[in-house]
Amino acid sequence: MSLRPLTIFVTSFGGQGVILPILLLVTLILLISGQRRAAVWWAFSVALVLGLVLVAKIAFIPCGRYLGALDLRSPSGHAGASMAVYGGLAVLVARLARSRALAGLALLCGFGIALAIAVTRVVLGAHSVSETILGGAIGLIAPLFLASRPDLFVRPVRLKWIWLLVAPVIVVALLHGVELGAESVIERIARELNAWLGVCR
Repeated sequence: MSLRPLTIFVTSFGGQGVILPILLLVTLILLISGQRRAAVWWAFSVALVLGLVLVAKIAFIPCGRYLGALDLRSPSGHAGASMAVYGGLAVLVARLARSRALAGLALLCGFGIALAIAVTRVVLGAHSVSETILGGAIGLIAPLFLASRPDLFVRPVRLKWIWLLVAPVIVVALLHGVELGAESVIERIARELNAWLGVCR
């Protein structure tokens, strides 16, 4: 029995068509609940990761061949975005949880999902191990940043942690498997930009 359908199913949780709506919906939920500070830090940290992954891709796509031994051609966007969004969401839920057990479970699930998505990128041959590790490492910036903010939530906190899981569930139910095709656009931009700058020939 082939595991490919399962692998494709799991990897789709890290696609742009799922990640971006989760980012927007969680931001909206935080804003509606009066947690503007958390909304800003959440949106900023995830957007920062997505921007850094984009910059890394633009740099490595034309120049990665000069680092042949490292096998770095294009850092994994799926791994980076998943670590940022699911890991970051896990931190938010853990901060709202009223018990250590629930907080630990949230962190285990969030980072477990991100890790599973990262593994599928290698299994499917979409990225090398080093590309996936680099993408995931960049993605870790978001949850680490959120975890470092002692003033993340404004007291009293009326937001229930369960509402932060509503957004991902709705998005996954409606948009799972949807791809925006950003990878080909990024690759074209990277090559055109490099041709203009003449950095890596």
